Amino acid sequence: MQNARYDRKQILKFVGAAIEESPELRMLVDSFEPGDVFFRQGEKITHLYLMLEGEVVLKHKREDGTTLELITLSAGHFAGLVAFTTGNHSLTTGIAQKPCRALCIRQDEFDRYMNDHSKLKHPLQRLMLSNMADRFMTNVRLESQMNALNQELEIESNQLKDAFQKLEESQQRMVHQEKMATLGELVAGFAHEVNNPAAALLRSSEMLKENFQDSNDGTAKSMIFEYGLHSEPLGSSEIRERMLYIQKTFPWVKERALVRKLAQMPDLALELVQKNKKKIPIDELIQQFEAGKFIHNIQVASERITNLVKSLKSYSRQDNNDWDMIDIRDGIKDTILILSNRLKYLSLQLDLKEIPKTCAKMGELNQVWTNILVNACDVLQDGGEIKIRTKSEGDYKIVVEIADNGPGIPEEVLPRIFESNFTTKNQGAKFGLGLGLAISNEIIRQHGGFIKCMNRESGGAKFQIILPVKNCV
Repeated sequence: MQNARYDRKQILKFVGAAIEESPELRMLVDSFEPGDVFFRQGEKITHLYLMLEGEVVLKHKREDGTTLELITLSAGHFAGLVAFTTGNHSLTTGIAQKPCRALCIRQDEFDRYMNDHSKLKHPLQRLMLSNMADRFMTNVRLESQMNALNQELEIESNQLKDAFQKLEESQQRMVHQEKMATLGELVAGFAHEVNNPAAALLRSSEMLKENFQDSNDGTAKSMIFEYGLHSEPLGSSEIRERMLYIQKTFPWVKERALVRKLAQMPDLALELVQKNKKKIPIDELIQQFEAGKFIHNIQVASERITNLVKSLKSYSRQDNNDWDMIDIRDGIKDTILILSNRLKYLSLQLDLKEIPKTCAKMGELNQVWTNILVNACDVLQDGGEIKIRTKSEGDYKIVVEIADNGPGIPEEVLPRIFESNFTTKNQGAKFGLGLGLAISNEIIRQHGGFIKCMNRESGGAKFQIILPVKNCV
C-alpha cells in the first residue's frame, strides 16, 4: 500500500505539471467549497473528477431515509469513477468536505483528451487502476468485517433466543405456580362449601333409611325396601328381556311404567310381590323398592361428591388422596347410577366380567368413566348404544372398554383429543369432546396405565383403558 501511495503521489505530481503546461487542461480545473455537490445519487455522471486538492465524501441514502457515509476521497483519487466507467446511475452523492480543486473531464470528451494529451494517458490509466484496486480491497475488507459481524450477530441472536426461551419458561412456571396457588385457595373454599351439604345429604339419607326400616312391618315391605337399597343397574337389553318376563308372570299389570319398574327388581323381590299380591297393593310394594333405590342413589351421589372434592383437592395439592384396594366395577356401576338421567334414552350394554382388585383412587377413576360417558351422551341421539366391558389380561392388567355407535371422531382430530385445553364443543362440530379427556389421560397415567381411543369399523368410537394390577404399599 505504501508503494501504491508513492506511485499515486508521483503520478499526481506528473499530472499537475502537465496541467500547468496546457491551457486547455487548466480550463478543466474547477474549485469547490465545503458543501458543494459534485454529483447526486440516482443521477447520471456527467464528469469524471480527479481530485487535486481537498476531500470529497461519498454518501448513500438508504430506503429508510437514513444516510450512510461510505468513503472520503482525497488528492489522487477519482470521484464518480464506477458510474463514469459503467454508464450507470450514481449510487452515491459526492459532497466537498474541505476546499477542493479537481480536474473535471466530461464523459463525452474523455477519449479525446486522452488522445490529445498522450503523456497523460498512461499515468491516468495507472491511477484509475490504482483507484479501482483500492476500492476492491476496501470492499474485500468490508465483506470480511460484515461476515465477522454476521457471525457475531448470529451467536448473539442464538444466545438471545435461548435467554428468551428460558425467560418464557420461567414466566410460564411462575404463572402456573400462581394459578395453582389461586386454585388451591378456591378449592379450599369450594371443598368447605360442598362438603357440608354433601354430609347433610348423606345424614338425611341415613335417617330416611332408618325411618323406612322402622316404619315397615318386618315382612314383605321391609324386605323389598332392602332389595331396593342394594339394587344394581341393569343394561337396557336385560331390562327389555325382563319386561317380557314380567308381562307373562304378572298379566294383571297393564301399565307399562309399572312393568318397567318391576323389571328392575331382583328375582327374590318379584317372588315377594307374587306372594303378597292379594295382601298388599302392588303399587305400595313398588314404592318400597323405589324408595330403597332412591335412598341408595342419594348415598352414592353424596359419596361421589365427597370423592370428587377429594380428587379436586388432591389435584391442587391441598390434601392427600388415599389409595385403596378397589374393584373398578363398583365405580363404573356408581357412575352409571349418577348418570342414569343422561343414559335413560340410550341402550346400555354391560359386560362386567370378574377382574382382580387393584390399588387405585376410586374418586379419580370415577371422573374418567364420567368424562367418557358424558362425551358419548353428547354425541349420541336417542336410541344410541353404549357398551361397557371389563376384562383382565392375566394377573397383571385390567382392561376397561367403553364404546358407542355414534359418528366417531374425525381422523384429523383424533391425535389431539387428549391435549390440554383441547375441545370441540365450542367449534360447532357434530361431535363433542370436552376438556375432561386431558384430565382423564392424566389420571390414568398417574395410576400407571394408559388410555387410547380409536374409531370402530362398524361406526362410533371406542376408548380402551388399561390399568396395572398392583397392591397398595
